[in-house]
Amino acid sequence: MLGTLRQRLLALFLLVSILPSLGLTLFVTFYLSRSIAALRNPETENALAQSLEVIREGIERLGNDARQHAEVMALDPAARRLLEAGNLADLERRLREEARSRGLDYICLYKVGPPPQRIFGARLGPRITLPEPEQESLKGALEQGGLITGGEAPRQVSGVAPMGKDHMLLGGYQLDPEISKEILSLQKNLVMYRKLGVYTWISERSLWIFAGIWTLVLGLLSFGLAYLVSRGIARPVLELRGGMERVSGGDLAHRVTPSGTQEVRFLGRTFNQMVEELQTSRRALVRAERLAAWREVARAVAHEIRNPLTPIQFALERLREEARRPEAPRSQVVQENADLILNEVHSLQEFVNAFSAVAQLPEPRFGACDVGALAESVAKLYRGSSPVEFRVEIGTPLPLAWADEAQIQRVLVNLIKNALEASPDRGTITMRAYRENGAEARVRIEVEDSGPGMDPATLERAVAPGFTTKSTGSGLGLTLVQRIVEQHSGRFGLESHPGIGTCAWFTLPPVSEAPS
Repeated sequence: MLGTLRQRLLALFLLVSILPSLGLTLFVTFYLSRSIAALRNPETENALAQSLEVIREGIERLGNDARQHAEVMALDPAARRLLEAGNLADLERRLREEARSRGLDYICLYKVGPPPQRIFGARLGPRITLPEPEQESLKGALEQGGLITGGEAPRQVSGVAPMGKDHMLLGGYQLDPEISKEILSLQKNLVMYRKLGVYTWISERSLWIFAGIWTLVLGLLSFGLAYLVSRGIARPVLELRGGMERVSGGDLAHRVTPSGTQEVRFLGRTFNQMVEELQTSRRALVRAERLAAWREVARAVAHEIRNPLTPIQFALERLREEARRPEAPRSQVVQENADLILNEVHSLQEFVNAFSAVAQLPEPRFGACDVGALAESVAKLYRGSSPVEFRVEIGTPLPLAWADEAQIQRVLVNLIKNALEASPDRGTITMRAYRENGAEARVRIEVEDSGPGMDPATLERAVAPGFTTKSTGSGLGLTLVQRIVEQHSGRFGLESHPGIGTCAWFTLPPVSEAPS
């Protein structure tokens, strides 16, 4: 049977290599099993679970806070008297002011059912939506005092308190959309990591089954084949292990290249996906922290109060020139400039008081606004104060806009200030106001300068908070403009061409589209 040299060498090699092959097989299998088991790090799973628990505790604290506010407001004797007297208008006004002073985002009054009927609901900020809880949810909230709406991605956290025998009060906070996304992301990561534990368990068992089959059926393979197989399997697993160590050390930018068997490649892809989700979660947490710091950043907008000082200065200079005239000052000029100064000072005081109270823009006081007359009035403040020529073009017919005149004046002052700083000495600033025809009729206002314009990169970042091309300034002017326009349900944009100039425009809804 073993007559040839090749057959004898093969038989001898198999006999000599059976023991080391067996030992090597057991060693490699044990080593790979431990390496795969190392993929499941309990600390990472605990970190994900703790992060989710921290967010849930924060939401629960918000619910307790909302419930306490609702209970205090429901026990208010004055509010109870208004409710018993059936004076719902005054009751709504009182509850709205009380809820705003307590920092709530909305307040609702329900009549106990069945089914529960909402008597009124007040939103106390922009982009706030009222919760729409079901009947059973409201009943449970009345017993427990808290209510979270939005399912797996919570949107509102409310507190519920009985008010009299037949009514209940619901007030609460609207969560930032980033928090809902963070909860879903953490839940997804936690589920994925637990699935990874199942995959590692299956991989460990598969390795031992493979080792047994290898030992029983292919135990006579050569040392070299065993070496190549061990090398081909161990390398990607070691890479995964090294990647886990680097990620555990905080290097979330590290990725591994999936290689090896299909199972190991799957583990590599799963590892990369898990790290990507962790990195996304960390960025979301950083964004959440930055949102908390925005109240401090918002106070920097107070620098924008310097803008009204320019027309005040111009008006005072005109008054000084009038006082230097040899004849008596003209009462019309004095009255006109004094009224301008008083209007700007009053607007400035109102803005600062409201902004300092809540570190945010005051709520717009909507009304019919003649944008054309407002543009003429603002341009009049600047004419003659600089060599720049001011033009005002009013289209006809121009409908009245539904807006807060003081805030729109602040928008125009901001845009003119930017245009003045960009315009050359003999440049031209053109203000236009006309009816924008289209699917939705809008009042469009434009402020165009003849400055050097902006390149596409600068134009893209122009509205970003804190971005400025000037040596001075807070870089929040255009950000403030955009926020005011958005509060008015309008659109804001910039169009610029290097060497030609820049046009800043925004739109406002006409009075015909104002809410009843």
